[in-house]
Amino acid sequence: MKHIAIIDDSKLKRDYLRRILAEEFRVYEYESGAAALPELPFLDIQCILLDVEMPEEDGFAVIKRIKASPSLRDIPVIFVTSLSDWELETRGLSSGAVDFLGNQFSPEIIRSRVRNHVDLFDYQQKLEQRVREKTQTIFELQDAIMVALSDLVECRDENTAGHAQRTRGYVECLIRALQKRGDYADELTEDFVRDLIRAAPLHDIGKIGIRDAVLNKPGRLSPEEFEEMKKHTVFGATAILRAMKTLHQASFLCILRDISLSHHEKWDGSGYPLGLDGIRIPLCGRIMAIADVYDALVSKRPYKEPMPHEKAAGIILEGKGRHFDPLVTDAFDACQEEFRAIAMQH
Repeated sequence: MKHIAIIDDSKLKRDYLRRILAEEFRVYEYESGAAALPELPFLDIQCILLDVEMPEEDGFAVIKRIKASPSLRDIPVIFVTSLSDWELETRGLSSGAVDFLGNQFSPEIIRSRVRNHVDLFDYQQKLEQRVREKTQTIFELQDAIMVALSDLVECRDENTAGHAQRTRGYVECLIRALQKRGDYADELTEDFVRDLIRAAPLHDIGKIGIRDAVLNKPGRLSPEEFEEMKKHTVFGATAILRAMKTLHQASFLCILRDISLSHHEKWDGSGYPLGLDGIRIPLCGRIMAIADVYDALVSKRPYKEPMPHEKAAGIILEGKGRHFDPLVTDAFDACQEEFRAIAMQH
């Protein structure tokens, strides 16, 4: 049985509507918006019948509060009024009501109109749930592909085992610290954060285009080899750009493109491949830069031993305002013990 609410200061009118509707619906009755609004978010309501003329707070004030509530705003509201006024109906529909019921309507028409809006709301809810399920399936498939691709990159680069997953963990820590501090709140939207965390393991995807002799050289690279290695940023971004041309919605690929291209840029403009500086560097690249450098410092390489956390953290902090975004560096300082734990875990 579906549930509806009646908000009306007239007990006589509430009783009348309840008698008409009780055979099909579980009816909750309230004499005012003040009585109804604290309870409605906790009830499974599919429709609200709302009186226009009420003392203290009329129907227009109540529907404004309903539409401002995230848990109530999608529930259809039907205005109930004894008045017959074109301007009143226009105002009501503009405020978010889906229909009007008046004294002239028969019980059969009232039941039919309420039933139609309840059924439509139920259909919309089921459709939205199916969309959420399909979207989640797509995200899970994308995550599986991301894992496979990051594993492929690491299979080619024998010197960076575990780097992709460690840097993902570091990026999550930095994001949480930035959010806690309130930094970059406008940019760190839910979608941006989700896509950045998913993209982080693939920041080095362009290394697939680097020759094995350079990628897996058991020692330091020559200046010429280092110039070739730098191209992995452009290789990755170019590949992602080609993929973006096949999609209408490509927000995730935009993040992946930016992170691939910009994670070696530096705050003072001395990085590569474009020599961007300051906030001209995409935020995802500025976050990834600290994660990437920290992991390189504390990891063993053919040409060096792993650096202790304290020394690596000191290098990161010394790079504030030169190599790294000052705010992201402060976020690192706030969560550096989490970085240490992730490095030890993996």
